Amino acid sequence: MNCSNPAYNSLIEELEHFYPACSTALKIELKKKLFEIDLKKGKRLLNYKEIQESAYFIYKGSAIEFWVNPITLEETASKFWFEKDFLYTTPGLFSREPSLSAIELMEDTRLVGMPFADFITMKITFPELEPLSENIRGNYGKLQQEHEADLHLSAIYRVQKLEAEHPNIYNLAEMRHIAQYLKINPETLRRLRGK
Repeated sequence: MNCSNPAYNSLIEELEHFYPACSTALKIELKKKLFEIDLKKGKRLLNYKEIQESAYFIYKGSAIEFWVNPITLEETASKFWFEKDFLYTTPGLFSREPSLSAIELMEDTRLVGMPFADFITMKITFPELEPLSENIRGNYGKLQQEHEADLHLSAIYRVQKLEAEHPNIYNLAEMRHIAQYLKINPETLRRLRGK
């Protein structure tokens, strides 16, 4: 379906957060290329070794990313994505490489998407897409580095930080996945939850 005005406005607000100089022409062209889709909880948006064909923005909902062990194919929760996040894996979307991860929706979710082929075509006409996408990628790279640094801090700190940032996390994700993400034992998470 075409992108609704509320979803489009939410996306533009986030894009302007990352690159305030977005041109009106870019915003108009984006509206023509975007689609909006509702997907059910548990839907795999991306499978291991698949190349992501569309860029996604979470208008409503959430998702979990699983890193997949290439030998055992065991999945480990590595990232959570929430409302107003841009949903992609690295490597994957931008490098056009098969993903080392899988992405699954944690609840019924409404996404705004754009085929990656349209993004590449638009970059020719709108060179501002390059710094915009780099700013988005840089932001998520920084957040990933912060998360990795937090893993050296106490388990209680990690649990409290996640709970403060996402109070609804226990209603969305399985305890074992939260524990995997925080790199703690599930029993430790049960003990520390809500402290």
